Amino acid sequence: MSRDLVSPVVVGRRRELGRLRALLDQVITGTPAVALIAGEAGVGKSRLTQELAAGAAGRGVRVLSGGCVELGGEGIPLAPLVDVLRALARSTPADELDRLLGPARREFARLLPELDPAGTVGARQDGSAAQLFEHVLGLITRLAAQRPLLLVVEDLHWADRSTRDLVAFLVQTLRELGVLLLLTYRSDELHRRHPLRPLVTGWERVRSVERIEVGRFSREEVAAQLQAIRRTAPGAHFAAVVFERSQGNAFLVEEILAAVDGGADPGDLPPSLRDVLLARTERVSEAAQRVLRAAAAASPRVEDRLLEVVVGMPEAQLYPALRETVEHHLLVVDHSGRGYAFRHELTRDAVYEDMLPGERVRLHAAYGAALESDPTLLGDDTGVAATLAHHWYAALDLPRALSASVQAGRQAAAGYASAEALHHLERALQLWTRVSDAAERAGVDWVGLNVLAAEAAWAAGEINRGLSIVDQVLADPESVTDPVRQAHVVERRAYMLRALGRDEEAGGQLREALALLPAQPLTTTHAAVLASLANSLMRIDELEQGVEVARSAVEAAAAVGATAQQADALITLGHTCGYLGDAPSGLTALHDGLALAEREGLSGVALRGYINLSDLLEMLGRHAEAADAARAGVELAARLGHTRSLGAMLVGNLAESLMRLGRWREALDLVTESLADDPSGVFASTLLLQRGELQGWQGAAQAAESDLREARHQFGGGTDAQFTAPMTFIEAELARAAGDLAAARQHVRAALDRPIVGQGVRYAWPLIWLGMRIEADAAAGEPSNTDIRQRHDALQALAVAIPRNATPAQAYYALTTAEAARLNGSGEVAAWQAAVTACRAADEAFPLCYSLFRLAEAQCGTTPSDTSAAGATAQECLRLADDLAATTSHDVRALARRARLRLEQSSSATTGESQSQRQIGFRLTDREREVLALVAEGCSNGQIATALFISPKTASVHVSNILAKLDAASRTEAAVLAHRLGLLTT
Repeated sequence: MSRDLVSPVVVGRRRELGRLRALLDQVITGTPAVALIAGEAGVGKSRLTQELAAGAAGRGVRVLSGGCVELGGEGIPLAPLVDVLRALARSTPADELDRLLGPARREFARLLPELDPAGTVGARQDGSAAQLFEHVLGLITRLAAQRPLLLVVEDLHWADRSTRDLVAFLVQTLRELGVLLLLTYRSDELHRRHPLRPLVTGWERVRSVERIEVGRFSREEVAAQLQAIRRTAPGAHFAAVVFERSQGNAFLVEEILAAVDGGADPGDLPPSLRDVLLARTERVSEAAQRVLRAAAAASPRVEDRLLEVVVGMPEAQLYPALRETVEHHLLVVDHSGRGYAFRHELTRDAVYEDMLPGERVRLHAAYGAALESDPTLLGDDTGVAATLAHHWYAALDLPRALSASVQAGRQAAAGYASAEALHHLERALQLWTRVSDAAERAGVDWVGLNVLAAEAAWAAGEINRGLSIVDQVLADPESVTDPVRQAHVVERRAYMLRALGRDEEAGGQLREALALLPAQPLTTTHAAVLASLANSLMRIDELEQGVEVARSAVEAAAAVGATAQQADALITLGHTCGYLGDAPSGLTALHDGLALAEREGLSGVALRGYINLSDLLEMLGRHAEAADAARAGVELAARLGHTRSLGAMLVGNLAESLMRLGRWREALDLVTESLADDPSGVFASTLLLQRGELQGWQGAAQAAESDLREARHQFGGGTDAQFTAPMTFIEAELARAAGDLAAARQHVRAALDRPIVGQGVRYAWPLIWLGMRIEADAAAGEPSNTDIRQRHDALQALAVAIPRNATPAQAYYALTTAEAARLNGSGEVAAWQAAVTACRAADEAFPLCYSLFRLAEAQCGTTPSDTSAAGATAQECLRLADDLAATTSHDVRALARRARLRLEQSSSATTGESQSQRQIGFRLTDREREVLALVAEGCSNGQIATALFISPKTASVHVSNILAKLDAASRTEAAVLAHRLGLLTT
């Protein structure tokens, strides 16, 4: 039985290997691919994967692999990722590992503690799966930048939900990277309700995903397998018998051959696979069978020290028995060299299922007792609590199962596996009434356990499930008799309501929670309820009351030492005060809250602080300071793994400030590169709206409309003015530019008919200006139209009524007044001079450019016309318009031709070019010019990425934008156009 049962050569599979090698060729050239390898248990999926991996390694491809592991019917959280991190940690020099892991090292150490030898990572539980996924994507990007990568995830049918979510994320986001993601799963395991099934169905429709079904061997291939193993041709009868019994399953062929080699009669083999496997185990000694049964209960592998304790044999008896199981190809030494696993999971299943129930209970109890006494017996596995929970539950020791389940839930939550945390905590809730001293065992009472489970549900994205858990507690008045405790539970419920966008309802809940609390003594719950209520009031624009509540929250939090609530309340107070017109107090509070959050390591609160600070500074017209605050927030978001979420929102804030300052090319580059990371929801919407507005002003109507459509789709059905108002502005401006004044007017009117309060005032001002501009345009063709006069009066009254506490609002008021003068045909020069002055004070580039054009137009219209002043004004307008690549350059040039104004050619224009050619050149951003130069040199996306220190995916997005702007069908055509238009001179 010492002969290897595995064929030394790969039998058959030529077609499957050919398809996989073609995908590998594709990846080596920089195009990503995903391969799904499906097949029944034992058919040869792992052998096929091993053959590809060996060939890939020989071609210089980095190979990393991990497997999903089943434990008592549940997958071990993120087991494949832990495998990959462990392999990297043990095969990479320390300095190189630091560079590869980057800012995520501390976060990855929550999954693999050996990455943090100093033990500085605590049990923080404020991480999210989205953060972890971003860190994983960053790691893969850095790995693929060095050389192509083959990333293997085996046995996906056993994956826990966190692993399934991670793999789904990678399938969606691994674009323009030299990565082959290889996924294996048992197709016979995917029953109708299996959670992997809808994912696989969806992946099969993705163009970059190829599904490869590994079938059973033919009669000839079985004969070839037997010949390769035995190194001699099998007899025709024997080959036929093996084929009939195995039905072409490669693993079963090996097991039948092993049974025959062990003395079984080929004509008298058991009828089923299970019986064949059990017959093989029965041919070893009783001691070896005892070892096999103990190993089967461990699932999926077992450390030798742990097995020794559970089996209870002396070394002199244990190791001969272990050697016997290995020689008979039942167990194999695992990859660590310190433990054992079954050669195939099917054998383990057969042995485990064949045991008597009492025998299984005894073995699980033995494992529980051994690990409880010495957790290091599990080796370097990080899932001690989850393993204990499994063994105690299987051993029917419910008190210990309860305790271990709570601990496993806490550990899973700290390790980014919120769905698995919820599973463990809900099991603990099920066990609660069956354990007499449950609170002592769990280390938390019934209410606390429910809150933990609800928070795990929220973190796992199952917010409605979290609400149901909390509602179950609140529905039983006897479970929460302490008013402070009840208020805490209500506050948690309001937090979930706010996450669902139900801000009004959340505010009502928090008022109820506040009413429950006694005035004294103050507690952390007082601070939490007040801080949360202040935030809710700010979100629903009840700003005056929000300020009062926020101040109370700051005082309560400071009194009880609740620094997180104090920092959060200070940020809310600052933002709210600023929007109410008290900018000095608002900025002071915001800076104090942000400093406190950073000092205490409250990263999530600090990120919110940067978002609110940059927003408030931008509202006040302090664009450069706003850009600095947003940039600092972007850097923090990248370190924390929030690039695709809060980081994207901060990039949107940064882009807005740069846009107001006239740094349009820089803003477009930032937005484009952030969108290349595939943010979604409101985070994508905020970026798309910034780019859509810019593209509209640059005359790229089709691109602006596309961004607007996608922004609406990503935003969903929300009503937040900071999203809906810019959407309306872009839509109305595009209609106005296209000459459809009626549609443009309808969009503006629909937005301004709603109440304008709180933070909505800021977003109403551009619409008021645009509304008056539309009426002024209409009045040029219908000077006596009374409807226009009525709309003018309504807009003017609105402009007078709403606050204008900051320079941008004052600039828009001046613009509105100037448009009214244009409509009325009187006082235009003075009005537009006032608008120019106000726009300069607000440092608003495009409104200034537009005001200069209108001022030059008004100066030409005086009697006699002031051509000297008009020429100087038009010249300044042209310089600014050309720098922005704004369509105003067309307008001012047309004015110059009509009024015979002498204009000098813009310094950035190329002599001999047409105006449209110049406009194309101006609209290319600095980054796009760099990319275009490399395209003209014949560089691939991967080479561009390396040269510019960006990802291949980002390079691809830039190339696509360049082709669209140049209206080029190919990279070659783009290069030709670039040379002809003189776009490569810089």
